[in-house]
Amino acid sequence: MTQSMKRPFGVTIIAILELVGSVVLIFGGLSSLVSGAFFAAIPIENVMTEMEQQEQGQQQPLSVAELHALIQLLGSSSIVMGAIVMVIGIGYLIVSYGLLKGREWAWTITVVLTMISIIVQIVFIITTSILNASLHHDMNTSLYHLIDQIIGIAINGIILYYLYHPSVKRYFKKSQHS
Repeated sequence: MTQSMKRPFGVTIIAILELVGSVVLIFGGLSSLVSGAFFAAIPIENVMTEMEQQEQGQQQPLSVAELHALIQLLGSSSIVMGAIVMVIGIGYLIVSYGLLKGREWAWTITVVLTMISIIVQIVFIITTSILNASLHHDMNTSLYHLIDQIIGIAINGIILYYLYHPSVKRYFKKSQHS
């Protein structure tokens, strides 16, 4: 007789965090899609008039072809990024559901994404530290970004540690000993 195990409370919290993140990503993706469509719809003549007014003291204004290419690039890249962010948001939505249902694949995906997130945050700390040191940026802003990344690493570390807890692994049927 197979008895279903009660979901650990921390798994519910992680699933809710992923659900909230998925909603933010989906709306962010939609926003990027809309802004990309907006860029693609901007009449070049309006932009040229605005640029001519602002660049009267500048040396070489952009040609119509260059400006059109720039606007198309901005619009297209915004649409592509919006679509990618939306797909990631939908992926997180699916993983959140899988966590709530105790699916093994959801545990695996969450562990992998959490590890990737920690690596990205460490790389971000290193690259921004190097960049800030070379450009002499505002130290307060740099400190806030550093603290933000350290908090993110700590949260992800706690999530990763929690997911490897024996009772959590049993819930996801990841334990060798039942």
